[in-house]
Amino acid sequence: MKKNHKAPIVCGTDFSATATEAADIAAALATRLATNLVLVHVEQLYRSLVSDPIILESAVLRTRCELEREADRLRELGTRVEATFVSGPAFDELVTAATEARARLIVVGAVGHGIARRILLGSVAERTAESSPVPTLVVRPGGRLASWIRGKHELKILVGYDFSAASDAALRWVNQLKEIGEFRATVLYSNWPPDEARRLGYEGPLPLEVNPDEIQRNLERDLKKRVARFLPKEKANAIVEPGWGTPEGYLFEMASRKKIDLIVVGTHQRRGFERVLLGSVSRAVLHHAKISVAVVPPTRAATQK
Repeated sequence: MKKNHKAPIVCGTDFSATATEAADIAAALATRLATNLVLVHVEQLYRSLVSDPIILESAVLRTRCELEREADRLRELGTRVEATFVSGPAFDELVTAATEARARLIVVGAVGHGIARRILLGSVAERTAESSPVPTLVVRPGGRLASWIRGKHELKILVGYDFSAASDAALRWVNQLKEIGEFRATVLYSNWPPDEARRLGYEGPLPLEVNPDEIQRNLERDLKKRVARFLPKEKANAIVEPGWGTPEGYLFEMASRKKIDLIVVGTHQRRGFERVLLGSVSRAVLHHAKISVAVVPPTRAATQK
């Protein structure tokens, strides 16, 4: 394989139909960006379920062959592919592969809605996004990412924003998508008016479901200024939406209303009790979104402040 010094894309596969669609998108991205694709299959069950070494060796060999066939299929599409077979927890191995390769992105497929989805997504996509130092793209079947990469249309993106370093990183990542194709971003900040009033020291009449005019104007001004630091004015629309709902609820409603192709959220990568106490919008979005989601961690510089 010809050496390539550009940051590669890492894609996890279990050879399912959803994983195959994710691999196709990852391969198209790698080709478009003139970089390599690292195709990773993580063997998680054989060693715990199979005690006979001969049966184990045969099962591993079959899987390795299947991985190589998938890699060859993607190579036929014109993508430079490195196939990697590893053992261990899938999310750990995907993050390790991305870290060692100094990747720019991890791509994984999401399963459907239901108990299997909650188990599989929780153990792979969510946990990868929560620990990965690079963005994670979770592909849901039937979307328009592939046709966008081929230049067929503009990508409609919805960014969940909260004035944090993680949200700034999400905006910065969205701007990098101009290397791939045209896009239009809607940046949404949702808030609960009483919280916002307390934060700003507002002492006037306070409706519960709308911001007072003064607060709404200030928030819209601040959001537009923040977005303009990362995205060209003609590429982004900033919206402040007050109310009682959860941030992810407003994201889903707007995604449906605007026929969004991709939701992008930052992640604070909270763990343990911190995640339980403060919650995780990125995890909620990954749980419930019906379209593809990109989860972006804060930059290293931001986390060191």
